[in-house]
Amino acid sequence: MAYAVTHMIAAIVVIELFRKFFVKNNKIFPRYYILIAAIAGLIPDLDIAAYYFLYFFGFTLEQVHRTFMHSAFIPLGLFLIGFFLYITGISHSEIRKHRLKISTIFFIFSAGTIIHLILDMIYGQIPPFYPFIHWEIGLNLLYLFPKSLQEIIPGTIDGLLFLGWLMWMEFKLKIDNYL
Repeated sequence: MAYAVTHMIAAIVVIELFRKFFVKNNKIFPRYYILIAAIAGLIPDLDIAAYYFLYFFGFTLEQVHRTFMHSAFIPLGLFLIGFFLYITGISHSEIRKHRLKISTIFFIFSAGTIIHLILDMIYGQIPPFYPFIHWEIGLNLLYLFPKSLQEIIPGTIDGLLFLGWLMWMEFKLKIDNYL
């Protein structure tokens, strides 16, 4: 299973690449969307937050995590909400002040969730049609490694991605200019 930093940075990178190569306009696609992408990369793991509550009612982590929130219905639902908001033109004045669109936020939520699910399929398996069909799909690439390495690979990848992200922030965005 990929850790939180991996999910966040993967979503940030994909949305940043989309912003850089397809949109190419900071006014149309401000950097606030990148922050939203980081949050969106964690949406499927909200079931872990639910587990903290459900634990007291006898649920196990396996009964809660990687079930409904890791199905294809979450990104599909977020996309459909974004599409509805886009078609109807519904907006909010506080969000508009930052040149953001609610529909685009939901599209980014959908994309971040898909990125999360893809990472979880690389590391393990997910139930794409839960609760209707209980079969799982995924590459399980961690199982190609010895058991002792399987436990440390996700943390290592997490740390390397975070280090790479910090270096990119320093050298590309000149983050020390803000301090």
